[in-house]
Amino acid sequence: MGPNLNSFPTGVNREAGFKFPKFNTPVLDNPEVTPNELVDFHVTHNSSYPFGILAASEKDGIAKDIITWNEIGSALLKVYQELSSISPAAPGTSPVVGLIAYGEPLVYFTVLLGIMKAGCVPFAISPRNSPAAIAHLLKSSGCRNVYVEFDPRLLSHNASNMSVSEKMSRDQMDEVLKLLPESHLREVMELPSAHTLFPRLVTGSAYIFDSTVHEKLESIPTPIKAACEPVMILHSSGSIAFPKTLYMGRSVIQSWLRAPLSNGFCWEGELTAAMALPAFQAMGFHVGSLINLSTGSISGFFRPDIGPDGRCKPKTPNSFNVIQAIASLGCTIASFSPMMLTEFASDPSSIETLRTLKRVGFGGGPLNTEIGNQLVKSGVNLCVVYGSTEVGPISALFSDRCLGADWEYFEMSPQLTTRFIPHENDLYELVVLSSDVHRCSTTAIEPIMSLQTYHTNDFLAKHPTLPLYRVVGRLDDQIMLSNSEKTNPGPMEAIITFNPAIKSALMFGRGKPQNGVIIEPEEASVLDITNRTAVEEYISQIWPSIVEANNFGPSHSRLTRDLIMIIDPRVTPLPRTSKGQLSRPKVTEMFQAQIEAKYSNDQALDSNSAFIDVSINPQEILIGKSVRNRVERIISMVLDGDVNPEEDLFAQGCDSLHARYIRCRIVQLIQKSSKNTPNVPQNILYRYPTVLMLTQWVLSILSHIPLHVSQSEEESCTRLIKMIMKYQPSI
Repeated sequence: MGPNLNSFPTGVNREAGFKFPKFNTPVLDNPEVTPNELVDFHVTHNSSYPFGILAASEKDGIAKDIITWNEIGSALLKVYQELSSISPAAPGTSPVVGLIAYGEPLVYFTVLLGIMKAGCVPFAISPRNSPAAIAHLLKSSGCRNVYVEFDPRLLSHNASNMSVSEKMSRDQMDEVLKLLPESHLREVMELPSAHTLFPRLVTGSAYIFDSTVHEKLESIPTPIKAACEPVMILHSSGSIAFPKTLYMGRSVIQSWLRAPLSNGFCWEGELTAAMALPAFQAMGFHVGSLINLSTGSISGFFRPDIGPDGRCKPKTPNSFNVIQAIASLGCTIASFSPMMLTEFASDPSSIETLRTLKRVGFGGGPLNTEIGNQLVKSGVNLCVVYGSTEVGPISALFSDRCLGADWEYFEMSPQLTTRFIPHENDLYELVVLSSDVHRCSTTAIEPIMSLQTYHTNDFLAKHPTLPLYRVVGRLDDQIMLSNSEKTNPGPMEAIITFNPAIKSALMFGRGKPQNGVIIEPEEASVLDITNRTAVEEYISQIWPSIVEANNFGPSHSRLTRDLIMIIDPRVTPLPRTSKGQLSRPKVTEMFQAQIEAKYSNDQALDSNSAFIDVSINPQEILIGKSVRNRVERIISMVLDGDVNPEEDLFAQGCDSLHARYIRCRIVQLIQKSSKNTPNVPQNILYRYPTVLMLTQWVLSILSHIPLHVSQSEEESCTRLIKMIMKYQPSI
C-alpha cells in the first residue's frame, strides 16, 4: 500500500518544508513518446507523487487533498470504460471525441487524458463559441461523439432539477444539433463530475492506494500512431468567420512537452495555479496538464463543492477565489489573463500573495504598462507567457531570472527556429520554421512531415541592448482583449454595416476588458453627437444590428451600448485606405483619447440605465424585500432574464463583463439612496455572488451595520433588518 499523502503537513511548496516523494523523470527524447506513454510511466514509477492538490474548503474543515498519479490512473480507467466501445468515423482513423464544456480543470484534464487512453482523439472546443461555429468544428473534424455539461438522457420538460449552467449547455447544444445533419452525432455524453471520477471527495476520506491500477492501464492496447496522425485537436480563435481545426500530431505534442525543459527554470515540485485558467484553452491545458507530464510540476485545483441537491458543484474562477486558493495552497507558479492581474493590482492583499510566487506569468493579450510597472515595483516576479495554439509556447517557460523593469520583454524559446521579417518603425514579423525538435499544429492532417513556415502575424520589437523581444501588435486586425480572449472584428463589423443607417463600423478594444465600436452614420442619418437624446435615439434605431452581431460572435466579443461611439463625419472625417476601406490603425489613433475616456469612466452604464430608478427611500431600507427587489431587478436587467436569488450568478450566465455592469449599478443604487459615497470593491460580485448575499451587503452599507456572513443568507438579511429597527429608528 502506498503512503497516505493526505497526512502530509500544511504548506505545500518546498520553501515551507513540504516533502514530496522522489520524482522519477521520464525520457522525452524517444520519438514514440505520447501523453499515453507518459501517463503509464507516472502511474508505474511515480504512483505516490502528486498530479494535483485541492485547495482546502473552509466550510467542511477538510485539509488539502492530494491527487496522486495512482488516483489519476484509477479515474482514467473509468473514462476508458465509457469510451471503449466507440468506433471511428472512417476505417483506419481514430474516433474524435469533443469536449464542449467549461469544466473544472481537474475533471477536464482527467477526461482528456482518458480519451487518449481509449485510443480516441480529444477535441477541446471552447463553449464560448457560437452554435454555428461549434457545428462547423464538429463537421470539419469528423467529430461524432461529444461530452457536454448536462445529462442528455433527461428530456427538456423533465429537466427541472438542472442547474442554470446545465440548462445553458443544453440550449447551446440544441442549437448546434439544428445545424448538423441528423445522423452526424452518434453520442452526446455528460461530462463526469469530480465525484464520479474521485468518489472519495464526497466524504473527504483519504484515497486508498490501488496497486493494480498500473497493470490495468498497461493492459490497455495503445494504438500505434504515425508522427503526423493527430493525438489531439484544438482550434483557432477564428480569423475569418469560423475557427479552424488545428491537428496536433505526435511531434507537435512532443514539442509542447519539451518546451519547459529548454531553459534554465526547474519546474519539478513547483505548484502551479491550474485553477486560474480555462482548461479548454491551449495555455490552460499546457500549464495545468502537459507540463506535469514532462517535468514533475504539480497542479493546484479548487476543491469541488457539494450543492444543496447533493450534486457536485464546479467553481467558476475569479480574482477573489483564485487568490484565496493560491494563498491556501502555497502555489509557487501562476499564470493569469491580463484582466485578472489588473483586478489583483487594485487589492493590496492580493499583491502580497503574488509577491510570494516565484513566477507570475500573463498571456493571451497585452497588460497595461502602468499595471505591470506597479506590480513589479511591488516585488511581483512578472513574466510574459507568449505563444499561440498553432506554435505552442514561443517565450521561454521560464527564464532562469526575472527581467524586472523589462517585464514586457521575453526570451525566445531555445527550441524554436525563427526568422524576423523587418517592417517599418523597427518592427518585425515573427516567422517560425519547423525543425527536428519543433513542429506547428496544422489545419489538415499531413501525409508526410514537410517543411513548415508559419507566419504568426505578430509584430515584435527588439530590446535595445538585450536578446529580448516584446509583442506590440498584429499584422491583421485581430483584437486581443485583456481577458486573453481574441475578437475577429471583420464579420461583426460586416453585420453592423448592413444596417442602412450605418455607413461604416470599426471595433476597438485591444488590451481592454471588452470591445467597443465606432459607428459612422450613413449620410441621411448623420446627427449632432452633442445632442444626447438624438444619440440615444440613433443607438436604439441601430440596436437590432448590434444584437445580431452579438449573436454571431462569441460571448467575449459582445458589444454594449455604453461602448458605442457615434461620430460626426462632417466634423471628423474618418481616414481611409486607397481602396476606400477604413484604416484601423489611423482611426483608433485619431480617437484614442475618446476611447480611453470610455473605458476610464468607472461608473459607465449603458444608456438604458439612465431610465431606471434604482434609488431607495430611507423608509424602504426597513423593508429587506424592497432592497432585494431592486438588487434583483438590476441583475435581471443586466443578465437579460430572471435569476434564481439563491444560486451563484456565475452559474447563471454571469461573466466578468456582466459583473462590471452590476457593480456600476450597485454603486448608482447606493449613491442615490445614501448621502455617502460608497466604497464598492471591484470584486464585489465575486465576494457576494448571489442575489441574497449581495442584498445583505447593500443593506449593511445603507444601514452602516457590518455584515456578518457566518449565518445563512436569509438569517443574515432578517438580522440586519431587526438591528436597523432597534438601533436606528430615526431612519
